[in-house]
Amino acid sequence: MASGAGERMLHVVNPNMVLDHVDVDALLDRVDVNALLDRVDVNELLDRVDVNRLLDRVEVNDLMDRVDVDALMERVNVEDLVERAGIPDIVLESTSHLTGSALDLFRRPIVGLDEITFRSLNRMIGRDPNQYPNGPGDLIHWVDEHQTTKVGGLKTGRYAGPLTRLLAVMLDSVVASFGFTLLVAGLVFVIRLFAPEYEIPAGSGVLYGIALAMWSFLYLWVSYTVFGKTIGKMTFGVRVVSSDGHAVLRARQTLVRVLTYPLSFALFGIGLLGVVFNRERQAWHDRFARTAVVYDWGSRTATMPTPLADFLERRGAGV
Repeated sequence: MASGAGERMLHVVNPNMVLDHVDVDALLDRVDVNALLDRVDVNELLDRVDVNRLLDRVEVNDLMDRVDVDALMERVNVEDLVERAGIPDIVLESTSHLTGSALDLFRRPIVGLDEITFRSLNRMIGRDPNQYPNGPGDLIHWVDEHQTTKVGGLKTGRYAGPLTRLLAVMLDSVVASFGFTLLVAGLVFVIRLFAPEYEIPAGSGVLYGIALAMWSFLYLWVSYTVFGKTIGKMTFGVRVVSSDGHAVLRARQTLVRVLTYPLSFALFGIGLLGVVFNRERQAWHDRFARTAVVYDWGSRTATMPTPLADFLERRGAGV
């Protein structure tokens, strides 16, 4: 009887009216969310989820249509993304390595000929080439500590040989002459463009020679002061350093080196013999400026990967 009355009462009660009298905020404040979550078995809940059915109910095309790709891309900082990925460093390293490897193809045989020339000429006058220092000051020790490629043979920081230095000088002569020719051609073009009535005086060969000398001076001085090497030296993998081993040259050193440069070529080039027979491999202009010329191949070896390289290394070790 009581059970029947209770059922009739439930039918009479309107659930919406009951909910209208419930303070939802107060009810939620009394709920202990942490305790509720502790009673939830997450693994069991995930096991009950049918992922395949869930994905079947997802309309991918409709979802993609709702995505505003342009707005999404505007929020993406592409430059920052590329920077974080290290792509510029990867491209730079790959390019420099590829360029260096291409240059190495003709540098290595020249280095081998450098060593053969140096050893042969010194033995002809009764000198032991193994008694010569390998490089200026502590530069070679610093290179050995910081060089990533640990291999034998001639490396960065060792004194450069005569053939490499001669070829670098010849290339610099071509570069300086070509640059000066372009400069003169440009000046002539500008003069004829803005002053077509002006006649370039005849017999200006002396002025041309003086201008060429000044241009060559600037080319060498600026190159040594800023980079420590010229285009020719960079191409053949050598650079100029201080004779005490410091890699950075002072402006005064480069000035003295360039001004005394012609003296080494005077008297049939007698001032160049020091490149082969001097302990520090110095020509006259090197001695005046207290500089030295060394190989600069970065972390790569400057020796030839051939039987000749092995022979030179064994001879250098006194085997």
